[in-house]
Formats: sequence, structure tokens, C-alpha cells
Amino acid sequence: MRWIIWILSLLFLLYAENRLRTAGEQLLKPIVNQNPPDLSIGISKDDFIAFLEAGGPDGRRVYVDVIKANDFLYPLAYGVFFSYTIFLLASGLDSKFLKNFAFLPIISMLADFTENSCFILLASEYPEFNNTLFFIGRTAQMVKWYGAFASILVILILIVLNIRKKFATKSS
Repeated sequence: MRWIIWILSLLFLLYAENRLRTAGEQLLKPIVNQNPPDLSIGISKDDFIAFLEAGGPDGRRVYVDVIKANDFLYPLAYGVFFSYTIFLLASGLDSKFLKNFAFLPIISMLADFTENSCFILLASEYPEFNNTLFFIGRTAQMVKWYGAFASILVILILIVLNIRKKFATKSS
């Protein structure tokens, strides 16, 4: 049953990623002709403003609509998938300590929601620009990316530990 839940969460992740990518390519890319700012790690204020300027009012509206409609599912999907993957792999090692790492993708997911909220507000209010809101959004963006990379690293380490455990059990 646990692996069925894992497969379902993987399918949810693939669906959410495809929906977000498709919306970005079909709706946003033709207007602004560049990647949205939330795909950067630590975007600068100048680059963010350049993105908002490049799209004009229509591009900013589409960006906000795409984020609201699609970029809620993606963080939720990767948060659930990575957390559950870490939990399953740590369970195979019978380690309560390692199960604590399942919270890492949840932190990344919450940071992604924070980043999206800040960037939506900034795009909606442009040309007014709140530096504090941008700082919070950019900081959340970095937490999101570093948390996602750390989650992948934890998953890889847990896979190696599970493989080692399996070989150690066979040789005993």
C-alpha cells in the first residue's frame, strides 16, 4: 500500500510539473520571452523589474494568473513526493532520526508558497515596488531551492544506505 501511495504522489508531481510548464510555455513565454523569476536562485531586483517591464501590464497579469492557477500544485506535489520518499527510505533503515529529514521538503514547499505570494503581490502592484516584500520573496526563493537540492541529496544518500543495508543483510 505504501508504494501505491508513492506512485500516486509521483504521478501527481508529474501532472503538476507538466501543467505548470505547459502554462508557462503557452501563456507566459510568448508575452515576456523569458523565464519567470521564480526559476532563478536569488534573482536580483534589477532582473525582477526587467521581467515585469518586459511583459508590460498584460505579461504581469498573465504571470500572476499562471502562478495562482498552476504554481500552487507544483510545490504541493514535490513537497508531498519528496517527503514521502524520504519517509519510505528512512523507514527501510528503521531510523527515527532519519525520518526527521522528511520535513525538509515541507520547508522548501512553504518557502515556495511564500515566494509565489510575494512575487504575485509585487507583479500585481507594479510599478509600485516594495523592497521588503522583494527581500522576503527572494530569501524564500533561496530557501526553496536549497531545500529542494538538500532533499534530493538526502534521498540519494538514503538510497545508498538502503542498498548497503540490503547487501549487508544478504552477506550475513
